[in-house]
Amino acid sequence: MEEGKKEINLDSILESLGPYGRYNILNFVLLLFPVLLSSFFECGFIFEAREVDYRCEIPICEGISDFNDTSWTNFSIPFNHEKNKLESCVRYAPIDEANERCSADAFYMNKTVPCKSFVYGESNTLVKEFNLGCEESKRTLVGTIHSTGMFAAMVFTGAISDRFGRKVAIGLASIASFIFGMSRAFSPNYWVYIAMHFFEAGFGGGLYPSAYVLGVELVGLKQRVIVSAICNMTFVVGEVIIALLALFVDNWRTYILILYSPAIIVGVYVWFMNESARWLLSKGRKEEAIKILKSAAKINNLDPRKLDLDALGDPLLRPQNQTVDKQSQLSKALRSSIIWKRLLICSFLWITCSLVYYGLSINSTSLLPTNNRYVNFMLVVLVEIPAYIIVVVVIDKYGRKRTLMACYVTCAVTSLLFAFLPRSDWWSITLYLICKFGVTVAYSSVYIYVSEVFPTNMRQTLISVCSMAGRIGSLLAPQTPLLALYHRSMPLSIFGFMCVLCSTLVVLLPETSNIRLPDTIEEAEQLSKVKSKIDI
Repeated sequence: MEEGKKEINLDSILESLGPYGRYNILNFVLLLFPVLLSSFFECGFIFEAREVDYRCEIPICEGISDFNDTSWTNFSIPFNHEKNKLESCVRYAPIDEANERCSADAFYMNKTVPCKSFVYGESNTLVKEFNLGCEESKRTLVGTIHSTGMFAAMVFTGAISDRFGRKVAIGLASIASFIFGMSRAFSPNYWVYIAMHFFEAGFGGGLYPSAYVLGVELVGLKQRVIVSAICNMTFVVGEVIIALLALFVDNWRTYILILYSPAIIVGVYVWFMNESARWLLSKGRKEEAIKILKSAAKINNLDPRKLDLDALGDPLLRPQNQTVDKQSQLSKALRSSIIWKRLLICSFLWITCSLVYYGLSINSTSLLPTNNRYVNFMLVVLVEIPAYIIVVVVIDKYGRKRTLMACYVTCAVTSLLFAFLPRSDWWSITLYLICKFGVTVAYSSVYIYVSEVFPTNMRQTLISVCSMAGRIGSLLAPQTPLLALYHRSMPLSIFGFMCVLCSTLVVLLPETSNIRLPDTIEEAEQLSKVKSKIDI
């Protein structure tokens, strides 16, 4: 930066504006609404494509009883004692298919055949309408396709946000969510439904990160952790609303219409919001940024002249060799074994957090011993609220490594106990909730920690690599219910094994608590030699 030019000190100006003034509160409310909606869009498929009870259709016997009547199913459909219900995909073979009768002597009791058609226990469900009986892989594919779309969204969401602005990214994502989400409600068949899921997530998946970034950029350094926690808690509230909506809305198409229709509201009002002053400064649009800051001061009843806005430097005054420097830093990073090791370990930590976090939410509707899938889901997401509060307290007091190791060990122990102990309401629910609590703290801690072990000039790039790797976990999570079909302990056993491995890998990483962020590759490599005030 040129001699005599003052460095940009936007954080001090934002502090002077007052983080809890009317301007920020108004913008927070407007930004928390898309955060709330993003929870609808990211997790709504859990109930949209929920598991439903069904059994074989026995044409000759249907119509003489209701779905749960076992007066004739005892001799026509096998009973699964482990699951305590009728088999879903096989029936007893008829002795004479040409003259099938609904009587005990008309079926082979030691021979079964696959079902040709099904009777569903719930009406107006996706599984029933698209006849997905005994095609569990198609049902779970819904979540994987959605996560694949979210993965694709990460490729260009950041580019749109950084190049065209935060509110542009929010506006485009909300409009895309509205168009493709509403279109999904009118899908004529399964494959159109799947395609709309991918496009909705692919073009609208950037709603949460874009709103989150704009919210964080409204405040100074001291308030960012609080803003982050508020966004996370708002997301949890949205998940609870999803479960309540699914409880009272039986029709899956109506459910989708209710979830996605509010997106158009965001798609309209976001264009009337102010852009991020921090982003404008990074693009050299200093006059626009100052105009927004002066407007914010007036709304907060402050005198703009006292903010010393002229002290903001010109962010365009950068060294001419910046591109060359970036290239040399990337080359150094690729040659550094220390950076590579951290990148691989942090990516695996992120994958594990993502797999366990989403896996626990998805499996909660079927693995927990209580019969109410909606209560199960709400319990599992509500436990995240104290977790977000705890992480703010413990991560600075006890350090990053201790916090992460304790969380991974907690997840490992509770998931393995849940997998192999006999199921009971009290024990099982408690262990499951502790596991979800632990992985939520770990997930929040990983995001903070990863931003501290990489150098400033490569931080966003390397964080993006870790984040994209983490999407592998969210891609696999919707398929974990299939493992429970082979053995009920398999999903939680895999979660436990990966958490054990993570707790071991964390030992290989440096402690970063109370240590200045590294700016170069060399400084990042030296972190392993620096002793933190909180070191293991």
